[in-house]
Amino acid sequence: MRRLLDIAEEEISRKISHGAKVAIEALDEALKEEPDVEKIRKMASTIHDIHHEISDLVMEAVARYGPVASDLRFLKSALFISYDIYRVARYALDVATVVRKIGSGCWSKKVAEVGEVVKQMVARAVDMFLRRDASGIREVEKMDDEIVDKAYEEALLDVLSGADRCKVAETVVLRLLERASDHAVYIANHAWYLVTGEVKRS
Repeated sequence: MRRLLDIAEEEISRKISHGAKVAIEALDEALKEEPDVEKIRKMASTIHDIHHEISDLVMEAVARYGPVASDLRFLKSALFISYDIYRVARYALDVATVVRKIGSGCWSKKVAEVGEVVKQMVARAVDMFLRRDASGIREVEKMDDEIVDKAYEEALLDVLSGADRCKVAETVVLRLLERASDHAVYIANHAWYLVTGEVKRS
């Protein structure tokens, strides 16, 4: 028999799924050669609203149903994850702003490749949480360490040795993508916490 708490958790899950979809669309738009900054701003605002809706649902579920164990962990994690998803969208907005202000005409294969990885990380991490399956955590961490972080570090070394406007823009964008990927790792860590009850520190 379904509990009222199950219904509340399903609604929260739907909102998390929708928010993640919008955040990935925001990254998609940000990675275009001429991104639409206002479109991404609206997407980020939508996710901000979703975060507040989830916050209200979590508070209501805690007050009405007195959740314990995995239910309480789900609600706590959902609150953090909805904020992480919002941060991903905000980084997408920052990427688009940088491209428009200093990187126009500076398409970068490296940025495009890293951006695809970040989108995969966000999708994978959210899916782990929603399926309550932490088995993919090492995969998400590995993508962060070996692809995203490495690309940023290489670009930083390159720009420090003297670079043009496009290299500077690429480095700034890679830094923003690196921060977005960190939020994907945080989401994966919440999936780990939900499943195991253990706090995993990156």
